[in-house]
Amino acid sequence: MKVYLGAVCETDHIGILQSHAVYSKSHEIVMDPSAADVILIFGTSAREPHRLLEYGLYKSFPESCAVYTEDDDWLPLIPGVHTNAPISKHTRIGRIFNYAHISRNGRFQNRFREETTSPVPIGIKAEKRYFFTFQGGSTSLLRKRIYNLKFNRSDVLIENTSAYWHWDNSQPGRLEQQRRYAETLAASHFVLCPRGAGMGSSRFFEVMAAGVAPVLLSDDYALPPGPAWDRFLIQVRERDITKLPEILEPYMGSAAERGRLARQAFDEHFSIECEFDRIVELAAHSLLHALPMEEHFRKRQAAMIRRFELWCKTRTALRALVLKVLRALRLKNPYQMNR
Repeated sequence: MKVYLGAVCETDHIGILQSHAVYSKSHEIVMDPSAADVILIFGTSAREPHRLLEYGLYKSFPESCAVYTEDDDWLPLIPGVHTNAPISKHTRIGRIFNYAHISRNGRFQNRFREETTSPVPIGIKAEKRYFFTFQGGSTSLLRKRIYNLKFNRSDVLIENTSAYWHWDNSQPGRLEQQRRYAETLAASHFVLCPRGAGMGSSRFFEVMAAGVAPVLLSDDYALPPGPAWDRFLIQVRERDITKLPEILEPYMGSAAERGRLARQAFDEHFSIECEFDRIVELAAHSLLHALPMEEHFRKRQAAMIRRFELWCKTRTALRALVLKVLRALRLKNPYQMNR
């Protein structure tokens, strides 16, 4: 399959995927968009939707264009590959697919993660000391609820790491924090993967790469196609997080095997060697989605944007109102752990 790569805004995603195209066995990058079977557009669909729709390639070749985006918010203007898509009519008909965050392999990569040769990061002893762990930023109300839980077990580690900003390579102590994160993964029987600012989380795929059993906490996240998820993934409803020890205890005997199968699925579907082919194939499938035809969605793009913008304004206003009421009543602010 012939692929043309374009970008609607400055992004390192296109360079990351280009560099991994050398592993492709089935597809090639072409320099002429008119000769491409798929035009893969990188950038944003939610933050700057009009910019995507006014992009020259999309206006000239709408039937061949699919998007790859890591937007936290979700706006399915055109077919393509996302990282935070919820279960919806778009994912059910194969118009939108989820995939791993390719940005995890770019300039902000954790050097202590080893994705290609061993399920355990180089130089890290994999002594299992933790029943389950979670280290992550305070980017959703679900995570804030998890921080406030008291499991009263010495083998459970829950840590708010909001002071660490992954997208800043100049942070003091960055390498030590990354190493500690990799060590904690390797020392865990299970790792919690709660939704963050979006439905998904790059942590989900990092856990798989580490050969550890992932526990997904995101009720509406649309799982990427391909892996036999039911063989290794444990999904816990968001409302049941207080019961995590009781829910996970029966799986202790299968934790190691689930971790092995998770790593195997990662190698087959999300590793650097297969990343280019998988994204191209998902993009091609999204262009050939089931009914209704794409023309149906093109006619509704303006309405999609209006609804999305209204939802964003309503969310902001509602949050401001809630905070005002909480201050007036001198109650605890559920957002206060954001840093």
